[in-house]
Amino acid sequence: MRAVLVLWDLSTGSRVTFEELRDYLRNESIARFSAMPGLRQKTWISNPGTGLWGAMYLFDKAEQAQELVSHIATGRVAQLTGLAPAIVEQFDVEAVTEGQHAGDDLLAVGLAREGEGA
Repeated sequence: MRAVLVLWDLSTGSRVTFEELRDYLRNESIARFSAMPGLRQKTWISNPGTGLWGAMYLFDKAEQAQELVSHIATGRVAQLTGLAPAIVEQFDVEAVTEGQHAGDDLLAVGLAREGEGA
């Protein structure tokens, strides 16, 4: 398995806001990545306090991760923000686990999901 971390620093002059990027998730990105072959999980992350926006990916194979990385600088978030990603890093996956919890289904949580149907 292969993990990829991608971060954009929106504080350096993004053309869009965090809320506009959440709209992009709701209207386009979640559905597109849900159909991506080899992608086990994508978790979108943000920290408006530091200006960071990005995602963590988990792929079945290194080749699938590399395919994503080779297009990230010209992908949709780069187009929307007008920025190149500040960090694009690949990692070998040492282990994966999920703890015991009674929380919501992971596919239904997050700030972008809160705005669905609004």
